[in-house]
Amino acid sequence: MHTFIYLINQKRFMLTSFNSYRRIRYPTQTQVEIWDLKRNRILGKKIAKQKEISPAFVSKAFVEAKKRIKALLEETARSNKTTLGLIDESIGFAKGYNHTFNVTSYITFSPKNGIQVWYDHEGECVECERYGQCRKIILQEYKERNIKIDNPQLRPTDLGKQLFEILEERAK
Repeated sequence: MHTFIYLINQKRFMLTSFNSYRRIRYPTQTQVEIWDLKRNRILGKKIAKQKEISPAFVSKAFVEAKKRIKALLEETARSNKTTLGLIDESIGFAKGYNHTFNVTSYITFSPKNGIQVWYDHEGECVECERYGQCRKIILQEYKERNIKIDNPQLRPTDLGKQLFEILEERAK
C-alpha cells in the first residue's frame, strides 16, 4: 500500500492507493436466476422459453454470472487469507487452506445465502450461540443445491462436512 500526501491550499489530503484492490461486482438478479437454473441442470433453451428471452441472452448472462461469482469467491478467499486449491464458479464453491487458523476453509455462493466462509473444525454445536443460524444456512445450502440430506438431525458441523464432500466431488 502506498500513501501520498498532497498540499492543496495549505490543507493536507491523504490519498491511499490499494494496489491489490479490484472492483468486485455481484451478479445481477437476472444473472443469479439464470446461473441458479443452469446450476440445477436446466437447459439454456428451456430457460429462454420459460423467461421469454433469447437463448443468446441466457448464455451471455450465465457467462457473466460465472465470471462475477468466480471473482467473489477469489476475493473472499484473498480477504480471509485463504489459498485456494479448488474453485468451481458453476456451482458456487471453493476450497482452500486458511493460513491464519491453519485449517481447511470452504467458500460458498448461493442466491439466498450470498457468500459464506466455512472453517473445518470439530465444533461443540449444541453449546454454540450461533447454532440456529449456522444450521439454517447449512440446510438452505442443501435445499438450493437439491442435495438430499441423509440425516437432517446431525450437528451443523457434520452437515457441513457432508455438504462440502459432495460439492468437492461435483467440482472435479
